[in-house]
Amino acid sequence: MKLVKIITGLLIMASLALSATVGFIDVEQVFKGYSKTKTAQEEINNKMKDYRKAQTKYQQELEDARIDGKTEKDLDKIREKMQKELDPKEAEIKMLNEEQMVKIRKDIVTAVESVAKEVGIDVVVDKQVVIAGGLDLTEQVVKRLNSKK
Repeated sequence: MKLVKIITGLLIMASLALSATVGFIDVEQVFKGYSKTKTAQEEINNKMKDYRKAQTKYQQELEDARIDGKTEKDLDKIREKMQKELDPKEAEIKMLNEEQMVKIRKDIVTAVESVAKEVGIDVVVDKQVVIAGGLDLTEQVVKRLNSKK
């Protein structure tokens, strides 16, 4: 009899856990709709323009050196100079991208948790894994993110 009560209790607990309210967001739409994502992308694009400008300058310098019949040793010096200038720029762009993505993801998670709590949602998943049911929180999350500024 005691075993039956334990099993019944476990089944009740399992059914309560399974009845969690589920919400979902379109993660791609949230990223695109968040104003800080656009700002971060513009900042990264500006750094990329500077990088490409320097890269083009060195490529032209290499091409001119080849046309002028410079030795392979001279070309190697230009390549080394190019790498010394471009490698730090490339590293800076990668670091900036990573830093921005960490901040943006943190903001999104915070907004999702806040909206979910307000509407009584226990679990929030990406829209792509939802076959049926659930509550779409995408617009509410984007509004919450953009209202923070």
